[in-house]
Amino acid sequence: MSTALLQELYQETRRLYIAGSELAVEDIRLRKLLPRFQQLGEKAPIFKRLGDQIESIMDQNNDISSAERLQNLTLLLSSVLHTQGSVTVEGDLKPLGVNHPQDVSLSSPTTYSYRKLAPVVQALSTTGGGRLEVIDHAFKEAIFQDIRLMPLAIQGLYDAYSEIAELMTYKIVPSYGLAILPYLRDIFNPQGDKKEVRKLTAIHTIAQEHQLDLLDWYGELSRSASDDIRATAIRFLSGHEQYVPECIAWTKEKKKTVRASAYYALAGSDSSEAIACLLTASAGKDLEYVVEAVRYQEVSTELEEQLATVFASDVEQVIQSEHQESVEYKAIEKIAERLLLFGKMWTHSQNETVHQSYQDMLQHYTYLYNLSASHQITDWRNLLWDAARYIEHVGTSKDLELLYEVSEKDADFVPSAFRLSLQMLSPKQVYDHYIGGMVAQMKAKINKEAKKRLGKVVATMRPMLLENAYESVSLGYQEQHVYTQKILPLAEVEQKWDKRWLEFAMKQDDVELVAALARPGVAGVEEFLRQKLQENPEFRNRTATLILRALEERLGISKEDKRQLMWQAIDDRRNSNSYMFEPYIIHSFLEFPVEDIERLEALLPENREATIPKFRGYAAEQLEFVVHTLKGMK
Repeated sequence: MSTALLQELYQETRRLYIAGSELAVEDIRLRKLLPRFQQLGEKAPIFKRLGDQIESIMDQNNDISSAERLQNLTLLLSSVLHTQGSVTVEGDLKPLGVNHPQDVSLSSPTTYSYRKLAPVVQALSTTGGGRLEVIDHAFKEAIFQDIRLMPLAIQGLYDAYSEIAELMTYKIVPSYGLAILPYLRDIFNPQGDKKEVRKLTAIHTIAQEHQLDLLDWYGELSRSASDDIRATAIRFLSGHEQYVPECIAWTKEKKKTVRASAYYALAGSDSSEAIACLLTASAGKDLEYVVEAVRYQEVSTELEEQLATVFASDVEQVIQSEHQESVEYKAIEKIAERLLLFGKMWTHSQNETVHQSYQDMLQHYTYLYNLSASHQITDWRNLLWDAARYIEHVGTSKDLELLYEVSEKDADFVPSAFRLSLQMLSPKQVYDHYIGGMVAQMKAKINKEAKKRLGKVVATMRPMLLENAYESVSLGYQEQHVYTQKILPLAEVEQKWDKRWLEFAMKQDDVELVAALARPGVAGVEEFLRQKLQENPEFRNRTATLILRALEERLGISKEDKRQLMWQAIDDRRNSNSYMFEPYIIHSFLEFPVEDIERLEALLPENREATIPKFRGYAAEQLEFVVHTLKGMK
């Protein structure tokens, strides 16, 4: 029997209970289900009876009330579903949380309704897009504390989508606490592959949070488990001096993952033996493992300083070559490769020796750049970008002057200089420097470089002013997660950005930037946005939504004014074939008066004769939800 079809009908009847039985007569979803039941009814009488009940609900001339007809359908449907269900559980029952030294047991609630659990179960039992958002939302709402989801959470450690598996490993599975540890260790296979690594990592995360000592167990795994498990367990020995000799020995193994983990464990040690081993490795082929070991954990000041000294020595060697009669370019290329690896080490920390070396590199920009241009040592340009990014985050006046100087020579360095300017200068000073200076250059003569630098500034501003993110919207019977674009709060824009940027954006005819910078009191901005909405009425791109947001959230137009603008956009012949509305548009529709119901309903694909409907797919479902909601407000 087609239980999937029965479940689909069951969800529709539940929705109609909430929305109101009188809406069933014109319900599009119910109408789509009817032919499928009629077709199956030719072979199975029960489907024919269900089809007759659906047809009865949709009969406008039926003397029986819509509520009674819906009740009759639901009663028959529930009876059928119950005959298809099973109350037995396969497998042996096992106690959870026993034999634990603290006698902790799993006592999570099981009070959530199926409606709450169903989207999470589906996300963890299927593949495809949108699952991560559903799972993350459920975790934030503490739905995973329902013990019925625990087996699926553990299975999620093996999810093919790495972001879901990571979320399970570091957050969701550990959220069950100490009580789940005996169960995890019981099903853990020390000879397993990379899938078992996540299970071990989840165990370690719980142990760390609850200060449980598993060090001896990690030591055993480091010696006797599979290579993947060994490599992970060795990392958990970081900072434990008694394992330093073994870790030094493991750096000599052939397996790269084991060597890398051994260096990681040594980087957490303060011992002279560990530091000596790391310094020796940094001069050879294992430098990349040393870098990764230092990059992702706190290390001793002594180790950091010694590595910084090696880095500075390499930089100085290359800079001095500028004045040598003969230069070994192959040797310089090898140093560049080493410095690129070293550069990754400093992305999460600040060191004065490294800072000075990066300043020296930018002061010798021309020579180092020519090494790339003339001798195909391309790594040096990448190193100069590393230098710019590093000093951008340190932020001294000398750094800013250096970045200004280099960005005059190479427009690709403008973003770093611009971001540091925003940190160190007032909004007025930033505007005067970039727009006053660059525009003056462009007016004086045709200056392609000045235009290029200005383009870099605008490109750097855009992600600072426009936030791209997923936003949830509820359609009553389901949650949708839609990629959308938001503008910053007005107060933040007024505080950080000179209002002349807005005037500049209008002159550049940059509608996105105008919407992002919009504020009251600037002449012409509202007229500009209204005109751009007429030119860009399509809801299938984000421009129309962005303009409406700016008009309402920044310039304070009334809801009635926004409604009229939306209808002008909808009625425009170019606004067709939209597949999904952004949440802001759905919320705006829900503010429409009930008098607009028929006008909105006429937009649904089934009610239009046009070959290409205005709204299809998810947009049609969203619009249908809006219509049903507004009808319920009558």
